[in-house]
Amino acid sequence: MTSEAVAHHRDESATGPAVAGHALLLAPSRGLGGGIERYVETVAAAFADQGVACRRLDLARPGPGGQRALLAAATDALSRVAEPTRAIVAHPSLLPVAALLARKRLVRGISVICHGSDVWGRRSNPRWQLESWLMRRGDVRIVAVSSFTAGALFPGAQATILPPGLSGAWFGELVRASSAGRQQRAGLELTTAFRLGDWRDKGLPQLTAAVAALRRPDVRLTVCGSGTAPPDLLAHVGGHSWCTVRPGLTDRELAAQLASSDLFVLASRTRSGRLPCGEGFGLVLLEAQVAGTAVVGPAHGGSPDAYLDGVTGATPRDESVAALAEALNGLAGQPDRLSAMGARGAAWARERFAPDRYAALAADRLL
Repeated sequence: MTSEAVAHHRDESATGPAVAGHALLLAPSRGLGGGIERYVETVAAAFADQGVACRRLDLARPGPGGQRALLAAATDALSRVAEPTRAIVAHPSLLPVAALLARKRLVRGISVICHGSDVWGRRSNPRWQLESWLMRRGDVRIVAVSSFTAGALFPGAQATILPPGLSGAWFGELVRASSAGRQQRAGLELTTAFRLGDWRDKGLPQLTAAVAALRRPDVRLTVCGSGTAPPDLLAHVGGHSWCTVRPGLTDRELAAQLASSDLFVLASRTRSGRLPCGEGFGLVLLEAQVAGTAVVGPAHGGSPDAYLDGVTGATPRDESVAALAEALNGLAGQPDRLSAMGARGAAWARERFAPDRYAALAADRLL
């Protein structure tokens, strides 16, 4: 795609922003799992709840060829509607496609969703330079998933915040799982969850080291996640008799695992540079709380927006094993406190992120 092709700029200042009757949702993947996938599913469900006609199109493969195919599919989809349509870009990497679509008469602006390490990565990367330039267009609305992500954008960026939410179906599954109650058992049941291929960036080595540092034989850790467990992950887990991997759970099985746990832990690393990583929000922390479970979030990043530190969860002071072990130890011996934090987390998360309330918020912020 040439710079001339993406340089088209629509100035809406004369007429004011138009509210689209239709939305075209461009997503970076389908079926890979993870927080971005859940975010896209929830946005689509929110539009359906609000009566917004939405067509979702997914990037079938990475690279220029995949973007060309997505552009062709989106152009075809636009040719079949006669109503104003807003392009919703679920990841900044798809902005060039949306910029070309914006040349179509019916396209009424672009909303681009910025999650986490996609905006605090290597700023010298040519792709980021293009994306940040496109974000400065007058017809582009920047939507960040947390205040941390909004602050990590380029200087002067005006970003609205739309945190991740839960679709009505997934929200209901988590609530139903929590109603089953926890089995009476000795010891402490910990759970973590992430895309399994990212296990190092999600801090599993530090989490297992922190659990080992507790020197408690009654602590168990279950690792849940999407995708196939890589051999090095299986080898790492195999070295700890108290650690188990449960890949590919259904929504019902994952909800049951979250609800039956005493504590959910997400220990993601936060790193910029050539291989950035980190949590822009940490949706699974919200999911665990809706299921009635207290949480421990990452030391850095945008996850403080996903829980109430000291009330529904805890935050290590830094990313060291010692700090994580200290946070775990402060909760491990207090079952009554864990139970109270879980109850408070369920009440807060279910009220703050109720699907009907969130649907109206999503439509307002994105359209």
